Amino acid sequence: MQGTTFYEQLQNCEDLDLRDPRGKIHNLAFILLGLTIGLLRKRDGCLSSIHRSMQNKNKELCSFLSIDNQLVISRSHLPVILKKVSLKPFENLLFSVYGVHLNEEEKAWFAGDGKELRGSILKGDKRGDAIVQLVRHDDREVLGQNFYNGKKESEKPCFQDLIIETGSANQKITADALHLNPKTTTPIAEANGIFLIGLKGNQKELLEDMEKSTTYLSPVNELVTIDKEHGRLEKRTYFHYEIEKEYFDKRWSKSKFQSLFKVERNRLELQTGKHSFEISYYISNGKYTKKEDYFGAIRRHWSVEVNNHIRDVTLKEDDLKTKKKEVTKCLASCRTLAIKLLNKIETKNMVAQLELFQDDFQVLLLWLRAIKFL
Repeated sequence: MQGTTFYEQLQNCEDLDLRDPRGKIHNLAFILLGLTIGLLRKRDGCLSSIHRSMQNKNKELCSFLSIDNQLVISRSHLPVILKKVSLKPFENLLFSVYGVHLNEEEKAWFAGDGKELRGSILKGDKRGDAIVQLVRHDDREVLGQNFYNGKKESEKPCFQDLIIETGSANQKITADALHLNPKTTTPIAEANGIFLIGLKGNQKELLEDMEKSTTYLSPVNELVTIDKEHGRLEKRTYFHYEIEKEYFDKRWSKSKFQSLFKVERNRLELQTGKHSFEISYYISNGKYTKKEDYFGAIRRHWSVEVNNHIRDVTLKEDDLKTKKKEVTKCLASCRTLAIKLLNKIETKNMVAQLELFQDDFQVLLLWLRAIKFL
């Protein structure tokens, strides 16, 4: 399908064919296109605002595509249609066209993390639907995503399934302490991948053992960094210990622990003079080589938070409230698509870019054609 645009592939995706009970075919590809364009025009946070974008720009979009004017779906019917969208084919197309190529010989670092979709939290509930993503450290490209309901389900099996579904167990994966579990670490170790996961009180005995090991083991590598950012001065001291000869409980036997990392963080708030100090631990089955930058991977793990910030603050994902979880997931996937498209610009000011697209629709359309989206 070389040379075929994403929109054309979306139109030809048979699994996304959608008919109402009377057999009428809805142009689902055009609806999803309108949604994505609405997000790129800074209309997120309110489904009515996205719908107005679809309505107001319908004639201009149809003219650009050289097609007859499409009948715009009504605001009331929009969530009904979105609820029926078969999400898996849409995501399969999204990640096949704008996916990340995995190379087993040159493994890449991916950060795994979950984010609650606060707009899905119903009145009286504390939790709603959440999205879990694997994000490449180097360029924040999303490898894959999965969903779970925080009220009924756990992030851990969702993350474990995501690793299997994306075939990324043979890569290098960072995660927070929630995911330090044999069901997560074992498949990665057995696939010759590398995990680097936070170690906290949820694994109390392991944490106590590792803390004790740093009192008699000598670090084999150390690094000190000093950074001034966000109104504070931060000194980080990294220590690397080899722990392959240490004793571990039987349930960790297939995790093949090799390395322990200790990070001391000294922070000084420049405006208030307030000082803070903390120590963090990370454990890995990876063995130190000059090629591997484990200290850098620890710090870059939070690159996933940049994507979450774009979703929350730039696109206003959490402001869009809906009671239908299928609609929440569909819109979340459209946001992932929008962010993948925006990453192609490599703009320093994403808000300014979205405002330009909002003000000048032709600029947006020409850019989408230039990147072979339209």
